[in-house]
Amino acid sequence: METRVSFIAAVEVGSHEVILKIVEILPDGKISEIETMSRTINLGSNSYRLGYITGENIAILIETLKDFKKIISSYPAIEVIAACTSAVREASNSLFLIDQIYRQTGFEILVYSNRLEIAGMLRAIRLKMPDFDELTEEPTLFLDIGAGSTQLTLFDKQELTFTQNILLGSLRVRDRLATLEKHTADFISLMREYISGDLDYYRSFVPKKTNYKNFILVGNDLNTWRYLADLPLIGTAELVIEKFEELFDMIIHKSTFELIRIFDINQEQASLLLPVSMVIKEMFEFTGLDRIILPDIILADGLIAKKAEQLELIEKDQKLLNDTLSFAKQIAKRNYTNLKHLEQVENLSMQLFDQFQMLHGLDRRHRFLLRVAAILHNVGKFFTVKQDGEIAYEMIKTSDLIGLTNKEVELIALLVKHHGDDFLTLNYEEIFLTSQEQLIFVKLAILLSMANALDTGHKGKIKTIRTEVKKRHIKVILESNQDLTLESWSFQKTAGYFQEIFGTELRISVVPETD
Repeated sequence: METRVSFIAAVEVGSHEVILKIVEILPDGKISEIETMSRTINLGSNSYRLGYITGENIAILIETLKDFKKIISSYPAIEVIAACTSAVREASNSLFLIDQIYRQTGFEILVYSNRLEIAGMLRAIRLKMPDFDELTEEPTLFLDIGAGSTQLTLFDKQELTFTQNILLGSLRVRDRLATLEKHTADFISLMREYISGDLDYYRSFVPKKTNYKNFILVGNDLNTWRYLADLPLIGTAELVIEKFEELFDMIIHKSTFELIRIFDINQEQASLLLPVSMVIKEMFEFTGLDRIILPDIILADGLIAKKAEQLELIEKDQKLLNDTLSFAKQIAKRNYTNLKHLEQVENLSMQLFDQFQMLHGLDRRHRFLLRVAAILHNVGKFFTVKQDGEIAYEMIKTSDLIGLTNKEVELIALLVKHHGDDFLTLNYEEIFLTSQEQLIFVKLAILLSMANALDTGHKGKIKTIRTEVKKRHIKVILESNQDLTLESWSFQKTAGYFQEIFGTELRISVVPETD
């Protein structure tokens, strides 16, 4: 008899601490936390300052993971998911570190990008804070302060309208400015100037007249703030500005050793209080709000949700897909692309994907990536028409399209860059695609190119696409009440590519629109 999985363990290898969280998935799909433990290991101080993680810290990390392994092994039929964040990701020896961990502990560590981190945090917050989507009906700033970076995300009308990652993590700021503390009489002003300068990037991009209604703050270092403010350590809490100002005034006027004595905290917690408090102070002033909402979530919660979805123990969260699409549309809007044309190409590319499903054999995730590429396919034209593909490629590669892996972002960027090129003569060795990735790219690129060709004049003439399979060709039936001479002519080029790849001729037939 097969044992049903009900326990999941998540291991979060963070920049500042390593966390193990074990939960049980109940029959009704609810998640019950059983135990959580952590150990402070300053991987980030190594990575951000030295560029690599020292052998000493690697040894401590591996011993900690071995201890975690013993605890995990006491649970029956338990599934494990493990991921690392910026400290390991940015370290020059990350490849060797991950291999050593696997060889000595058996843990397969996923390297999480900022895009996956914010997706994990949003998945977790929707699970543990049921009224989150209701709050985001109004302008809501969601701030994730990590040890290595800070992610600022803006929601409005339940849509993700902007997100930006800034290298402004508490540990990174503390270590970067530590050497300057000896050379200035006013270190507080220096740190505030440094933090404010980085936050200006966020201020310059978001709508200037945003009337913020909610400020949601998460981060592994916030338990210290909860403790200082006499807030419960479990569940969602609120920190009012009066209490924050009272504690902030004490933090900026007391030394690290005085904070240790007054609050009964350790040196590591005390040394990180100042940079975290500075960021919170800046965002309080920026939003003009008088309270912060503090949900009880960490990345490990997002990892658990991801594994539970993969095991089909809980329903998949479709809202994350909508978040990605919403932000893609915001990128397009900020770069002054023709939104009606984008909507038409998006619509047509989805219809073509579905109509030719039996031929291309791609899955729903590929369909989603094609949809994102269709939304972004013209973002480079605001800067130049001649080399818009090159510019769009770089823009997409550096964007925070949440929930996507680096490989998926690369594929979308390549689709946007080359959707108007000759796919059969591209030098694939230069764009570093495996044979399987090349095949997926070409199939999606053809579908995107066909959709774009069918709206050549940006007039949105075609309502519906249908297909009929004949003996020697496929009839592509376009429903429209307008002249499609230009669109039919543009379509012929991509139809030629289609025949080369799929071995089937396409023939266009235009019929009047149906109700």
